[in-house]
Amino acid sequence: MEAVSTPAFERTLALDAAAERVFAALTDARQLERWFCDTCESEPRVNGRLMMRWDRAGSSSEPFEARWVEFAPYARAAFQGGHVGYPLGDAGTVWYVLEPAPHGARLTVTHTLPAHAGYEPVLAAWKQAWPRALERLARHLMPAAEPRP
Repeated sequence: MEAVSTPAFERTLALDAAAERVFAALTDARQLERWFCDTCESEPRVNGRLMMRWDRAGSSSEPFEARWVEFAPYARAAFQGGHVGYPLGDAGTVWYVLEPAPHGARLTVTHTLPAHAGYEPVLAAWKQAWPRALERLARHLMPAAEPRP
């Protein structure tokens, strides 16, 4: 499967959480359900299954079926998949790269697409959806407030 040479979407953000905690939020099914999707199954390992479903209005009724194509705990992970609602049934590959940062970790998310002309509408939707999802991730990872005396 050939990807476009330029990422379709790339964003880097600093998170106030250790890389271990961020990695778990990106790969653990229960945590993905808290910030990314409505239901999830994840086998966190190379070639492990990843299934996500969204129940919101306007969401596809088809589950997003993927495989983890890279899995290096606390540093890198990537999944590739899609469903029949995407051109060629393929939503491309999502790459997560974690690096140490002051007070936590720096996360770079890169979403590449197959080289195919039918992806323009999908790309436009993702350029709006990814920033909102990453805001939810940052809120999910915020430290708990200190109890007041």
